[in-house]
Formats: sequence, structure tokens, C-alpha cells
Amino acid sequence: MKKILTTLMLAVITTLVIAQEKKPFKVEIHGFVGVNAYLDTRQSATARNGNIYLFPKPADFDAEGNDLNDKAYSDIDAAFSRFSIGVSGPDMFGAKSFAFMEGDFLGDKSPDHQDVNFRLRHAFIRLNWDKTSLLVGQYWHPLFITENFANTVNLSCGTPYHPLNRQPMVRLGYKLHEKVEAIGFLMHQNDFLDKGMHDASENSLIPETALQLKYKSEGFFAALTGGYKVLQPALSDPNTGIKTDAKAKGGYFTGSVKKDFGAITVKTEALFTAGMTNVVMLGGFAEKDNDTEEREYTALRNFSWWADVESNSQKVKPGILFGYTENMGAFDKAKPLAGYTIGGNIANMYSIVPRVKFMATPKIWFGVEWMYVVAAYGGSYDEYAKPIDTTSYTNNRLTASMRYTF
Repeated sequence: MKKILTTLMLAVITTLVIAQEKKPFKVEIHGFVGVNAYLDTRQSATARNGNIYLFPKPADFDAEGNDLNDKAYSDIDAAFSRFSIGVSGPDMFGAKSFAFMEGDFLGDKSPDHQDVNFRLRHAFIRLNWDKTSLLVGQYWHPLFITENFANTVNLSCGTPYHPLNRQPMVRLGYKLHEKVEAIGFLMHQNDFLDKGMHDASENSLIPETALQLKYKSEGFFAALTGGYKVLQPALSDPNTGIKTDAKAKGGYFTGSVKKDFGAITVKTEALFTAGMTNVVMLGGFAEKDNDTEEREYTALRNFSWWADVESNSQKVKPGILFGYTENMGAFDKAKPLAGYTIGGNIANMYSIVPRVKFMATPKIWFGVEWMYVVAAYGGSYDEYAKPIDTTSYTNNRLTASMRYTF
């Protein structure tokens, strides 16, 4: 870890020196220091050192009938603190050039459960012409729309109702109108992978594709996004051990809206997804029923909706997030596939998340938040691998957070 930090610091210093010697380059360093303290009333599934909340765990009974997951849990964490380097350089091919790199300390835990592991968040080069823009590198997945996400105290921004993902990509945008932009994406996967499918994107030889339309005017924003991906989960069939070219196909279509009403801002989004665990949403893949021993994959369909209302006050900013998601079952008759889903045994889930932020400045604040989450787990599955015969489990997460942005 020390070697990584030392190398990174030397890179920053070298970049600053070069920037001073070559005046066309302008370097800016930004980031924030953040600290979260949280308490869960029930054992829960989480990601990124507990900062990304997913869902309460179902009952796990011991020999005497005690539910082992009926136990509170708390933590304090600062590993999501991050910093970034932005470089504005000379024109390239008639376009304004910009490069950006950002990292934090929420990489996967090591075997000894060390919390602090440096990881790359963003690293891209962007070229902007009058109407056209080109971005190459790692950046937000098109389902994470930077103009419209929940401004929660916790780090998840509404996950798993709202997507969370960064991927290597080629992104090409074109302004059809002063207020309308069309954006096309070609993407592969990096540290956000589909469950059970390491190297599946690369083995398929087919990049994920997406098309997005954005409309922006004063006080109003809307976007439509559609995408499709083809994965090859394995080189040999898990059932037979024989070489296979079996593919797993997923996709999505979403609509996103934000409106500033003066005193408050309202944001909302509806998402229809299939096989999209790589964006940290519920669902994944099941095994299609067929007449052979070879495995075929079919995507689990998922509907998700969230809405966020926040005050536009400058000092005290209350807000509330509502989220709902539902497993709609597979496209084909199928049976569940362990290890290939996130919450594949959850039929539906909802959250109510009120919060308040106390703003010392627009970039320095303290916030508190209550997350009320109810997940309905299926005791069995129907013929489309949809959970049925449900039992609900509840968690309350209380979060206090401080953020110092520079």
C-alpha cells in the first residue's frame, strides 16, 4: 500500500512540474475527505466496505431456532475519501482536450480484511468540438446519469434501485439541437462484473452497446437510455466440461426526469433491466430449461423505480428517497442459478430514506439519514425462476456523515 501511495504522489508531483514547464497544460487537483458512521439493525448484504447498502439478509437459523441474521452491526469508515487530477491541455485535431483520473480506497478487501485498498474510479481522455464530443477511457456507465441521481447522505445514490457502475468505453456524443444530445457507447467491463462471469465480456468479443438521448433546458432534464450486451460466461460447459460458446444476453431501457420547482428539486427514474448485476442492481441470470445437458442462460427481468425530493435551501437541506424494485422472472422457463445473481431470491423490495444535510458551505457539510428497507424473500420459485411464497425482512440503517470537498 505504501508503494502505491508513494508512486501516486510522485506521479502527481511530476505532473505538476510538467504543467509548470509547459504552459498549455492546466492541472487541477480535487477530491474530498469523507467519514461515515452507520448502524444496521439487521445483518445485511453490502458492498465497498459496507458503504454501498444492498438489502437485509433473510433468516439463518441455528440448531435452536435462533435467527443468526437478527443482529445489529455498526462501523465507521473513511475509505471512500477520494482525490482526482484534471488536466486541460492544448487543442487536439481542432478539439479542446481534457484528461481526468480519480481514485479512492474502496478496492476489494485483502484476505486479512484490511479495509484500505486503493482503486481506480475514472481515467479518461475527452475531446470537445462545437457539436461533437469523444471520450475514451473508464467513466460512468450510461445508466448512471450524472445529471440525475439521488443526493443521499450515504454513498450509494439509491443503489440497488439506481445503477452504479464505471466501465472502460468509447463514448461519442453529438448535439442534435441546442437542448438535445445523442450519445453512443461501446463498452467492456473492469471491476464491475456480472456475477459469476469473470472475463465474460472479453470472451464474447462483443462490446456492450448503448444509445442515450438527453434533453436539457433551464430547470428541466430528461433522458432515455437503451442498451444491449452479450457475454460468454465460460469456455467449458459447467454441466458437461465440454468446450462451449454459450452466450448470456442482457439489456435495459430507462427513462429519467429531473425538475427544479424553485423551493425543491424532484428527480425520478424508471428502469427495465435484464441480467444487469454489473450495475449493482437485483437480478442476473438463470439456467434455461432445455432438452439437453448443456447449460443455456436466460436473463432475469427486473423493474426498478426511484424518486428523490430535496430542498434547494442553502443551509439546511432535507430530502427523501423512495425506491422500489421487483423480480419479474426470466424470459424463458428456467431454474435458479446460484452465484449468478444479486438478490435472485428476492421477489420485491422497497426503501424509504429521509435525510437532512447541514451545509457549512456548498462543499462542506454534515448529514444524518434513516434508511428503512423491506425485502420479500421467496421460499420457492415458479417455472420462470421468479421467487414466490415470500417472507419479508426489515432493516433500519442510521447514518451520520461528514464531507469536506476541495
